[in-house]
Amino acid sequence: MALPGVSIIVGNGGLGRVPANSDRVVGIVMNGMATANISIGESKQLFSLEDAVAVGITAAYDTANAVKVYEHIDRYYQAAGKGSELWVMLVSQAVNMTTMLSPVQQYAKKLLEDAQGRIRVLGVVRNPAATYVPVVSDGMDNDANGATQTGQLLGDEFAAQFQPVRILIDGYAFNSVAASLMDLNTYTKNRVGILIGGAFANHNSMGLLLGKVASIPVHRNIGCVKDGSLPLNAAFVGTLAVKNSVATAIHNKGFITFRAFPRRAGYYFANDPMAALVTDDYKSLHNGRTIDKVITIAYDVFVQELLDNVALDASGKIAVGQAKYYENLIESAINGSMTTNGEINRVACFVDVAQNVLATGKVCLELRVQPLPSVEEICINLGFAANLS
Repeated sequence: MALPGVSIIVGNGGLGRVPANSDRVVGIVMNGMATANISIGESKQLFSLEDAVAVGITAAYDTANAVKVYEHIDRYYQAAGKGSELWVMLVSQAVNMTTMLSPVQQYAKKLLEDAQGRIRVLGVVRNPAATYVPVVSDGMDNDANGATQTGQLLGDEFAAQFQPVRILIDGYAFNSVAASLMDLNTYTKNRVGILIGGAFANHNSMGLLLGKVASIPVHRNIGCVKDGSLPLNAAFVGTLAVKNSVATAIHNKGFITFRAFPRRAGYYFANDPMAALVTDDYKSLHNGRTIDKVITIAYDVFVQELLDNVALDASGKIAVGQAKYYENLIESAINGSMTTNGEINRVACFVDVAQNVLATGKVCLELRVQPLPSVEEICINLGFAANLS
């Protein structure tokens, strides 16, 4: 006999193509050196750049160790603002991203466990030793491809524990040739995305990406123009300054990258694609974050209903009133946490009263959420007219 529990099967294809604000909590794992106040493999919870400085992570730390740890934390707080919750782990420079994300290693997995399910988006960054020579395939260090595989496995494992997480990977050692990149639109790793682009050449600003994620609600695309430009004075992809021809080529391969707009100052994220088919409902980071929030709410609502008694009708089926109770319970919770905050359009739950709960001890329900799409293209048919009456 199985241990009593709640199971949630997340449907996909329905589009035809999380309590408190823990849905904005992020984490980052990166290579670095220990200080007097932070050890290798230790999970640290930060709420400001000053917290990082207090544990010995400063601009001088980056310079002395030839790494970019402070850089990522600084960029994070420039985007997210002071008070935002950031979980940090430093690992040895010998550890690559594939290993950082491995479900059988105590790196990212440990950070997620130490945060007790609060981390909703996790970034991994490569800061290797100066002697490291990347093995470039598909346009970047093949470690990024390996991390895509282990990252999906880790994400699936935590989602099964009702601690869903989306994972963002550093597209390390991009060779500046967009045509050589693998096509992430052919992948099936919808919990994973790869970033190419940063504040200076041959650098991917993961801290900035995570800060942007932490600054917006779950339904918002990181590229939303109305949110304003990013805190960047310049933007690069590999060795190339960001131009829309390059951004288009990288975006079309399914990567997260930067772009600019004519007559508009600054830089923006081009979009928020994950490594998945274009028909995947969770192809976008914002759709993934939205469904993850629904998962956490549904679990928190129904776990308290376990092993409670269920009202039945005379035939042993679930009573209509009991079915309505379950429907109203979850709809009210999601409406209160998401619909009223403009994070989804609407939610609907249906409990089939034909279920024989007396025989099975199980209640099944259908839960459907209508998301808020982001406008990816606006078409304008323009021309002269002799008469507009």
